[in-house]
Amino acid sequence: MREYELIIDEALRKGISPKLEMPSNSQFLSEALGFRIGEAGVEIFRPGENPLPATVDMYYEWPFPQFLVGEGYNILVVRKPGNVDRLYTVSDDMNTVTFIASITNLMYGTGTVFEMADFGNYAMLVNGVSRVYRNVAGVWTHGAAEATIPLMRTICNFKGQAVGGGVTSVWHDCDEKYYIWSKIGEMDFTPDLRNEAGYRRCPFGGDVYHVRRLGDQVIGYSSKGITSIFPVGSPAATFGFKELIDVGVRNRGAVGGNLFRQIYVGTDLEIRQVTSEGVKKLGYKYLMDDIDNEDIIVQYDPKEGDFYIGNSQRTFLLSAQGMTEIKQHPSAIWRINEDNVYMIPDAEDVVDSEICSEVFDMGYRGQKTISTMETDAYLTGDITAAVDYAFDINTFGTSPYFPINNVGIASINVAGNMFRFRLRFDENYSGFRLSYIRARYKMTDLRGVRGVYAPPLRGQS
Repeated sequence: MREYELIIDEALRKGISPKLEMPSNSQFLSEALGFRIGEAGVEIFRPGENPLPATVDMYYEWPFPQFLVGEGYNILVVRKPGNVDRLYTVSDDMNTVTFIASITNLMYGTGTVFEMADFGNYAMLVNGVSRVYRNVAGVWTHGAAEATIPLMRTICNFKGQAVGGGVTSVWHDCDEKYYIWSKIGEMDFTPDLRNEAGYRRCPFGGDVYHVRRLGDQVIGYSSKGITSIFPVGSPAATFGFKELIDVGVRNRGAVGGNLFRQIYVGTDLEIRQVTSEGVKKLGYKYLMDDIDNEDIIVQYDPKEGDFYIGNSQRTFLLSAQGMTEIKQHPSAIWRINEDNVYMIPDAEDVVDSEICSEVFDMGYRGQKTISTMETDAYLTGDITAAVDYAFDINTFGTSPYFPINNVGIASINVAGNMFRFRLRFDENYSGFRLSYIRARYKMTDLRGVRGVYAPPLRGQS
């Protein structure tokens, strides 16, 4: 009986599929646990370490701890039981951790995650119930609202001017649905006749969750929509507003990125990219639905350009090339001088790494029998192969896992109409390589064939 072959290689350069209902024979993966999609394809995910001294009074209460890297300061935020937030400065070598403030629930109430407006020697952190800042005397202090600075949940530095939002203290007509901005070069939000400082309600009427600088604009992320906030010179030096999309952010913290590219998880659980070109839907709704039982947090790795999207139980890694899943669930990711990537918590799930293809029926709905799987996968540990099989469109089973021998071949005898192909790795941190998966099969049910055989799939002869 004639033997055919199926080659799966493009999927290893694209990662997990962006939609749940992908067409059969799509070159995507359905699972990719423990890996990253790099420029050359699937590669090892290198877990980040916790470099902080063991003496730090560390607690893990999602989405804390936080680590905020500024031009002049690195800030660690730890939330202790009883909703007590403790803030520290951390030296660039990670060896010196200095306590600077304690924000207690009894005095201030419970705040959201902290955000920082970084002005070099001056920095201000806000969380909706308090402010932590370094005063003119060089001393870190904290407190409530001032006559010129209201309490707010989000803030950023836009070319020397502070832009914030989500006002929580009494401030003119503002509430959490308002964006506000300061005078240029001053931390003074008081509106005056010059209109240099001011405020405006979110055009969509949503609670303001985040403000992020993106090139020559600030992107405002609210619960009901995304807004571009940009400087204008006429009729006064102030800000203009442009609505970008009426899909808001799922929860606070579900935004990350840099001056050129940002992503967020929408209220519809779709992941979207925001750049100077506008908003683009990336997909992955079905993955976000799986982690929607807890606040979804987006973290950004500035060196690799990777986004870490997850909760305290599952984390997905979106590189420029594609999506995978990792076994570490960090609430904070940072680098200092582009050296090693650091993550806290640094614990990993104790499970094997695994790759699984999307569904293939080889362009023919009759029964096929898989005889072998081949791959160039290489690493220092053991690799095994298995096949998911189905005889109808709803019910999949999984074969036993078969060892791959030293020339990259696993002998498998599995019948079905549709298949997914799996590789499992018990250790993947040394000498890793994976370029393709090849399945060899025979068409054992020819009742659907009439006349000449259909042209073979790519790679067949």
